[in-house]
Amino acid sequence: MTILQKINFFFSVYLAGLKSFKKPVLYLPFLVYGIVQLLLLLVLVNFYSPLFSFALVPLVKKFMGDYILHYPAYFIFLPKIFSRASLFLGGIFGIITVGWAIYLFFCYFLADRKIEIINGLKLTFSKYILLLGIWVLETIVLLGWFFFVSRVIGKGFLEGNLKKEIAFEIFSLGTGAVFYGFFAYSIPAIILSGKNIISSLVLSIMIFRRNFFSTYFFVFLPNLLTFPFSFLYRRAPLLLSKFNPEIVSLILVLQIGITMVANYILISVITRFYLYDQGLD
Repeated sequence: MTILQKINFFFSVYLAGLKSFKKPVLYLPFLVYGIVQLLLLLVLVNFYSPLFSFALVPLVKKFMGDYILHYPAYFIFLPKIFSRASLFLGGIFGIITVGWAIYLFFCYFLADRKIEIINGLKLTFSKYILLLGIWVLETIVLLGWFFFVSRVIGKGFLEGNLKKEIAFEIFSLGTGAVFYGFFAYSIPAIILSGKNIISSLVLSIMIFRRNFFSTYFFVFLPNLLTFPFSFLYRRAPLLLSKFNPEIVSLILVLQIGITMVANYILISVITRFYLYDQGLD
């Protein structure tokens, strides 16, 4: 392909992903995961309830310290607590919904194939160990990079200067998209091509190398939708000083909704591109 042809194809893939919004059945995996996230948030907001306090209070004390158990300090740290809890939720349950969504998009993009909700779920469960292995590798790489960025590069950016904070957040998001790109096609390779952990990762890296810019923007653009939230959470004390502390919970609810949309776009375009690259369409 020429550069112009690659650009045109990039937009055609994105357009195909956006057009899929007209098929409500494709929302199902994202709605299911979103509901589970809302339930998780509800539990965390009500951590002091007798139903949850016996388990949550000791965990919060151990990992975050006693001082955040007091109102309104807890709401300052709620985004961080929710983020860490969501990380584990992603490994336990999120990988199932991602694999399920990829299969449903696969059925949708093949015009002569019926969308098989139950079969897609069964197939994804049968690949759970493989999906978990990819998730562990991806999480280690991404967390390692973000830890390095925040502790080494970000020290001079995270204090006192709004423009520098925004620049750092964009830099972190942009570089993170590169590392995510190496894993972008690994789950489609497992679900749709029957690859194992190693072969799916090798195939994903090969596709990424051949189509660096397309893959990079497939990943980067949807994640821009979630960018404002990471910036807001760094300014949680300021928010609490001007509004009711419970506003943090409302922002997290909004984040869950926006993240559902971002993930839908990301998975739809990655699946569509994978089908093209592997000649499965």
